[in-house]
Amino acid sequence: MSHKHRHEHQEPTAPGGPGQPAAPGQSALPGQPAAPASADQAPAQSSAASAPAPGAAPSPGAAPPAPDAASLQAERDDLLKRLQRVSADYLNYQKRIQKEVHQSREFANEELLKAILPVLDDVEKALEAGSANHPPEDPLLAGLRLIREKALAALGHFGLARIECLGRPFDPDRHSAVVQEPSADHPPHTVVRELRKGYTVHGRLVRPAMVAVSVAPSKAEQPRAEN
Repeated sequence: MSHKHRHEHQEPTAPGGPGQPAAPGQSALPGQPAAPASADQAPAQSSAASAPAPGAAPSPGAAPPAPDAASLQAERDDLLKRLQRVSADYLNYQKRIQKEVHQSREFANEELLKAILPVLDDVEKALEAGSANHPPEDPLLAGLRLIREKALAALGHFGLARIECLGRPFDPDRHSAVVQEPSADHPPHTVVRELRKGYTVHGRLVRPAMVAVSVAPSKAEQPRAEN
């Protein structure tokens, strides 16, 4: 009777078999919670769980691989070329702006000078008419010549200049031929008469000179020229 009573009160053994300790995280007795894993075993389990499987694709949040030296060199050369092009474009832009500012200052009075040219034409016509009816030492003619010279000197400070054309070859960029005159004393296409003065402002044409151009005389006119 006593032997049977002792057998009924024996403690149950662990699932691993008699005398074997229970595995970490596994309960030794039915109905009891599993024992926590030790501190040195937890990091090993977490690192094993977080390590990617061989051949698996990298996660979206993973850092991209570092570029090699050749790709960095090519990228640097490309950026250097872009910087050089931008610098050259900026220098050309500065030069163009400076040139435009300089020209705008030089030709700021161009329209005013053009408006004064008819006044100078009237002075020239008055001198021509007076010279035909009065001697050169006439005080009226001397006064007109003085006004013309002072006006040209004052306007010259703003860049106005006359176009010299008498006796010179015809220049279509500066002369406007309105008549042809036969002449044996001048080569063909030579300015023999000036009908209206031409002017420039700082070298830029503002009005061409109106001129008469020589042509070779015909055979019928040559004996007249010799006589």
